[in-house]
Amino acid sequence: MMQLHDDAGPWTLDRHLTASRTAIAQIAGDPNADTLQPVCHHFSEIDPVDPEHASVERTYAALTPRFVAIGLEFAADRLEAWEQARPTLNWVADRVPALMEAASGAGLLYEGWSWEPRGRKPICATAFEIINNRAD
Repeated sequence: MMQLHDDAGPWTLDRHLTASRTAIAQIAGDPNADTLQPVCHHFSEIDPVDPEHASVERTYAALTPRFVAIGLEFAADRLEAWEQARPTLNWVADRVPALMEAASGAGLLYEGWSWEPRGRKPICATAFEIINNRAD
């Protein structure tokens, strides 16, 4: 995943929380806001794996149990973790610091989350722009 960090460098917890407050305010006006919806957590590599010499999927597959233990389905090939959630300020306060810690202990950077109900553009609190290529 390409990082689009600005000159301030990687996102701190404060930057994640600020972006999350903005995203949650946008979600609050959506008809899907009161139900569990797919949420994707995005990661990038601190030291990128050279795909000519190693598989990203195999390199990070061992992290799957770590993410399962905190309630997420991890896609090692895409460096994404998924859950069904209803983002709130309390959810962010619990989830984001835990994911930042899990990521840093695994050689990854936590890049943020995107709320992705079917049939609408994702609402994001990410350190990079999400491009919506979905056909639904």
